Amino acid sequence: MKDIKVLLVDDHAVLRSGLRLAMAQYPNLKVVGEASTGATALEFMATSTPDLVVMDVHLPDMSGIEATRRALDMQPSTKVVVFSADEARSLVDEALEAGACGYICKQTSADEVVRAIEVVLSGKLYLSPGVSAGILEEYRRKLAEEPEPSKPVLSERDKKLLELVAQGCRNKEIAEHLALSMKSVEAYRSRLMKKLLCSSTAELVRYAIREGITAA
Repeated sequence: MKDIKVLLVDDHAVLRSGLRLAMAQYPNLKVVGEASTGATALEFMATSTPDLVVMDVHLPDMSGIEATRRALDMQPSTKVVVFSADEARSLVDEALEAGACGYICKQTSADEVVRAIEVVLSGKLYLSPGVSAGILEEYRRKLAEEPEPSKPVLSERDKKLLELVAQGCRNKEIAEHLALSMKSVEAYRSRLMKKLLCSSTAELVRYAIREGITAA
């Protein structure tokens, strides 16, 4: 297996050290950079292309979610896993909107962090059990409050597009996967959101998780 280049972004040196030591147990995981601020992380991204960034949410100079958004604008092929002590649903939604492919809790084990990295790099979405459980619980609560509407019929292309969106792929990557132009992808994505009554990427991801179209 090829080496996986990892950038660690967190303002706590002890936590970065712990992650680095945990990853050192896996020969293919190579920590190629560390940053304690969003600005430092973006400076690194401007000249390097890590395969994966482990990103804290609360950084001293900017939100880790904003740093994620800017980093992916520079390096769209890089995968971002948010690593945070805060599992607030609003933050999870914002992270997914920004393009993160994973959201894990800082209370988790080092093994789960490595598992999340493996899942994300395989092209899937990874959410900590507590995060995905919260999404499913909200869905169950809504079902109890109101009758479930009839499900829209999805074509194979709809399902593939939804799967790619849920995996954190941006429009350029989706266009390459489906051999379509960027304009066509934008049009298909807009129609899919209307069909599913989704107003954001985070809602598309939640729909995919509920329907089993992508692994949580």
